[in-house]
Amino acid sequence: MTDVGWPERGRHAPDFCLRSGPDRWLTLSQLRGRPVVLAFYPADWNPVCSDQMALYQAVLPEFTHFGAALLGISVDGVWCHRAWAEDRGITFPLLADFEPKGEVARAYHAYRLPEGVAERALFVLDRDGHITWAQVSPPDVNPGADGILTALEALTYERQVVS
Repeated sequence: MTDVGWPERGRHAPDFCLRSGPDRWLTLSQLRGRPVVLAFYPADWNPVCSDQMALYQAVLPEFTHFGAALLGISVDGVWCHRAWAEDRGITFPLLADFEPKGEVARAYHAYRLPEGVAERALFVLDRDGHITWAQVSPPDVNPGADGILTALEALTYERQVVS
């Protein structure tokens, strides 16, 4: 696992609007006022992605404890996301970075051009939409949730210190 070099920590996260269902859209700026976890992943139905997203579903109460929204993002379409989420019991939004393919992943420098898929990249954004933590893992490695939870805990601590 390596740190993502750009977008840099402290930098404002690029905004986006992606489909979260056949007739639904989600805009990142809608979530201002709460921490956000962006979990880019290569593809639905990939065994490592299935394990990773199942883990995030299992620890979703921990993310909720920190007031964080969790968003999964891949280049798959909304119908593929819907079938995969139903099959795997995933309840958090899966966003389709489908057309133009990988546009949001590219904005986060989290796109694998040779394969045409998103990197396995994680970003934690603060309540104001600034990147506070980022990590990219090899495509065949489940990064787990420890780094995300540590970053969310640090945000909570910083907020308590400032208050």
